[in-house]
Amino acid sequence: MTEQLVSFIQSDNYYDKPALDRAVTGVDAVICAYQADPELNLDGCLLLLRAAERAGVKTFVARTWNSNWLSINFGDFELYNSVLAFVDHAAATSPIKPVYIITGFFADYLLLPGMGPFESDGKSAKLHYWGDLHKRKIPWTPMDDAAEWTIELLKQPDVVAGNGGIFKFQSGVNTLEELAVEYERVTGVAVEFVKEGSAEDLHKELQASKTAKGRAGWREYLWLSWCNVALQGKWEFQNPPMAMKATPSTFGNVLAKRNIY
Repeated sequence: MTEQLVSFIQSDNYYDKPALDRAVTGVDAVICAYQADPELNLDGCLLLLRAAERAGVKTFVARTWNSNWLSINFGDFELYNSVLAFVDHAAATSPIKPVYIITGFFADYLLLPGMGPFESDGKSAKLHYWGDLHKRKIPWTPMDDAAEWTIELLKQPDVVAGNGGIFKFQSGVNTLEELAVEYERVTGVAVEFVKEGSAEDLHKELQASKTAKGRAGWREYLWLSWCNVALQGKWEFQNPPMAMKATPSTFGNVLAKRNIY
């Protein structure tokens, strides 16, 4: 794959400033595609932003592609604290106006065994939920669509001009019940819904877990936090998403590419 690139700069770590400077020299745009990790979301993205500033780059796509963080407050969903901090700090200190992209849940992880509330042995499956979460509409986008639409977005005049902004797009918006029907159709594996408790039960368990695990143990209660926000309807897009030229994938398309169910 590297042979197909104009150049490839290898860095020792996210704070390898000389490598970052070499990588952004002479480019038209920078896309920060680090994995979803608080240290990379904030520290890594800021270092890359500063490198882009030094190189005179106007277009910078921040590491987002998230659920709708516009509707939440700092502390509502621990993983996004670093995203919100970056957004605020970049606005206050950088001449660059970053591009932020909200896509909803990555469909690649929806109804994937071992991810969140879903479990499957390939013959039967269970989907655990709280309150009425199984009936809530969830915006979703597979990574392939997100990548294609990001490139499409980079061609827009305002983005090329360095005006930045927050952009929303989604491949679909469905309830877990609807996604389970499609899962059963594609895989032939029946999905059983298991209710863990009410929304109030979830809130109590989340608070207990936060008290027991502490701030550093955020990964252990992250799914509870996500569900808590979802049950408040905050992940839903408040305004219509952008209409992109490329045809969005269906959830069936996403499932067909998997090798585990």
